[in-house]
Amino acid sequence: MEDSPNEGPSADSPVGGDSDSAGSTSRRATRGAPGRGARNPGGPTERRADPQWWAVDAGAGTQAADPVPNPRVRPSGAATGRWRNIALGLGLVLAILLGATGQLVYSALNRGSGSAYGSASPPVSVASASPTPAGSATATPGITATPAPTSSVGATPTATDTSTPAPPVSGAASPATITFRDLMIDSAADSGGTVRTFAFTTDGPGSVSAQVVGAAPLTNLKLCLQVNGGQQSCVTGATPGFFTRAPSAADQSQWIVTIVATDAGATSVADVAFTWGTKAPAITLSHGRFQGTPNPDSVRGFTATFKTRAAGPAGVVAAWPPAVTNAELTLTDVTATPGSAVGQATYPASGAISPAYSKAVAAGRTYQIQVLNSGPDNGRPDLTTTITFP
Repeated sequence: MEDSPNEGPSADSPVGGDSDSAGSTSRRATRGAPGRGARNPGGPTERRADPQWWAVDAGAGTQAADPVPNPRVRPSGAATGRWRNIALGLGLVLAILLGATGQLVYSALNRGSGSAYGSASPPVSVASASPTPAGSATATPGITATPAPTSSVGATPTATDTSTPAPPVSGAASPATITFRDLMIDSAADSGGTVRTFAFTTDGPGSVSAQVVGAAPLTNLKLCLQVNGGQQSCVTGATPGFFTRAPSAADQSQWIVTIVATDAGATSVADVAFTWGTKAPAITLSHGRFQGTPNPDSVRGFTATFKTRAAGPAGVVAAWPPAVTNAELTLTDVTATPGSAVGQATYPASGAISPAYSKAVAAGRTYQIQVLNSGPDNGRPDLTTTITFP
């Protein structure tokens, strides 16, 4: 049992009336009346009510000694337990309040922002946006336009430009690369222009990049990226780009990339490169230009360069409604200079490349495929094409 300051023996209060060396009356530590200690002719000690001091009475006929400091009072075991319980209770309440406050702050910061990558996607990181004559590039993540743009620059976005998940393929995913060269980029101010839209599917986690690697003339281009139908992230500059990673919790992820020129009246011819992890590379270009002669190739169709990871078929499907025109397709091995022709096909008075074009290619080689409208200029057909390669 713990000692109490008012119980038991102490140095200043001998037990049993023991006298000091001079034989004087016993000395006991007592509490006295308020103020200093007074003489007590009767001899008994007197308890003082003042808790700060203890008076020592030497008995009858002896002047009281000066007061001495009251010894520090220790709480009893019961009091100590009560205070400990109170402190623990207050600490628990404080922890609950801090947790609730943190949750409220976290919810407020994330309310309405959505997920740029659905339920399992990491944030997109802006890789680069080179300075342009109009000023330095600015990244604008969090653009709330979840569907991909339609064929008209000024139209309201719809969900028509969503990528279709590729069928499951056995084997391990590895990086695939393709570059669309001399791609005409329309201006957002062009009432008849279109937003170039690309769609592809990743298999499992891995690096993903979409980058404008060259453009002429230099102007502000706006590149936007969206994954799994989530929120768009956009960056604007002469050569904007994204370097990010596919969600690690998903087997497949669908990606949408759009590009348009933002300066009024400006158009540009750009090289746009893509890298993504996949078991079976396939990429779709929507809302491409497909005007006929005498326009330059950048307006008449598209040119794409890719590197094969294995031997197998390279394929192309395309359609350009509502036009019916003549189209030409060429496939060239450009691993060395000059390139060597691999295959060629023509589609007279057609509205599509159907059935799909397919040609066997070798592993580890670089190939270029080009599809052009060889008929007379007949307006702006809406080109959609899908390229596959091993």
